[in-house]
Parts: sequence; C-alpha cells; structure tokens
Amino acid sequence: MLLLAAALALDACQRVVSIDLNEANPQIVIEGVVTDGPGPYTVSITKTGNYFEPALIFPTVSGASVVLRDDAGTVDTLREVEPGHYQSSHIAGVPGRTYHLTVVAEGSEFDGTSWMPQRVRIDSVYTTVLREFDGDRGYNIFVQFKDPPQQGNYYRLVVHTNVMPSDSVTGQRYLLVSDKLLNGNEATYQIRAGRNVSAGDTLTVTLYSLDQATYDYYNTLRSIVSFDRSPTALSPANPNTNLSNGSLGYFAAFAVDSIRTVLH
Repeated sequence: MLLLAAALALDACQRVVSIDLNEANPQIVIEGVVTDGPGPYTVSITKTGNYFEPALIFPTVSGASVVLRDDAGTVDTLREVEPGHYQSSHIAGVPGRTYHLTVVAEGSEFDGTSWMPQRVRIDSVYTTVLREFDGDRGYNIFVQFKDPPQQGNYYRLVVHTNVMPSDSVTGQRYLLVSDKLLNGNEATYQIRAGRNVSAGDTLTVTLYSLDQATYDYYNTLRSIVSFDRSPTALSPANPNTNLSNGSLGYFAAFAVDSIRTVLH
C-alpha cells in the first residue's frame, strides 16, 4: 500500500508541460561599428533564427532607415549596399566624440550610443620560443602598452596570423582588459600561442580601446561562448547590449592600433 501511494505521488509530480519554443517572434539583431580608421562604416541588421534550426546565416532585414550622428553635428544616412548591410558615406571616426545610431526597421525604432576613447598605442610586441613536451616548437607572445593615467579604460586584444586571419591564435576570441588593477602603468600581456603559429608567419596584434558599454557586451558574450564551448551554440542568455527597445547586438565606437611582425 505504501509503495502504491508513493507511485501515485510520483505520477502526480511528473506532469507533461508542452513549451512552444517558436512562440516568440524573431528579434532584430543590430551590429554596428565606428572606428578611428577611414570609413565607410557598416551596420548590419538581421533577425534571430528558429530554435530548432540553428544556423550560421540569419535572415537579413532590408529597407531599414539607418542614421549615424556624432556630437559635432554630423548626420549620415546610411545606404543599403546589400541585403541587411548599410554603409556610411561621410561621417568620420574621431576619438573623444560620442556617436549615436538610430535604426527604424519593421515599424520599430532602435537606438544606441557609444563614446570613442583616445587611441592607446602598442609599445612593443615580442615573442619567445616555447618548447613543447614532444620537442615541437611553439611561441609565447608578449604585448606591451601604457595605460593612460585616468581611470576607466577598457581594451580588447586580438592576435592572428596570415594563416589564421579570422580567429585568435589561442582560440580565445575575447581577450579583454580593464585598467582596474593597472591604471596608469605599463601593461604586459602574455599570449600562449603554442603550435598554432610557426616560424615565417606574419603576426598581427590589434589593440581596441573600448568604452565601458562595449567592454560589458564583449565580457558577457565571452562568458556565454565559454559556457557553450562554441560561438554558434544555443546560449542560455543574451549578452548585455547598449541598444534600446529589445534589440540584440551592439553599437560600438572604438580606437584601433595594430602592429605586425614576422615570427623567427
């Protein structure tokens, strides 16, 4: 009798709940960047995909109104150069200015604001040879730069080679740095490239100077990618965004410095 009661109780707890994972409408995803390099700058607009059909290509959004403004009074209406990709014509990326993005798509308006910090230059890049346990040769990469004296500087480091142009040599796509512990000092960062690079490869090190909102976006995105082990996996949450009205993605204005060197 006791076993029967326990079985009935267990059955009562095991209710079948049907969840329609496609119930939510697709969300707008906006990705826009302004740098201190020469334009044009591009804003891409897509939509989130089907939960059961994850893909690397998402539906594009055409026919949107996309406007970039800066705090110096420049207004640039972007032109759609291909489906979902909008390009500036005359706005310039200048450190110290604040940029505002307005997108009107499918009856809704989305806004984002980003401040471009001053460019922090890389002082030097050097490498040391790393001998693996099996005798193969690898590399450690060291990047040095001087953090400005004022508090609140944020960075992203990207290191790739001519044979790995689209990814980090370490596989870690979001190497982020804040000046909370190094404010105003010379910083040296070691990147263990191992056997992902070889003698003769051209190494490109890029330092992005970010505002806090962009840093927060990359930081939460890094956590999601690390959790899922893949940037294309289904994430448990969306990264922080500086865009309004429920849009996903980000709008960023950052300064960029790069150094190239050949490994020996």
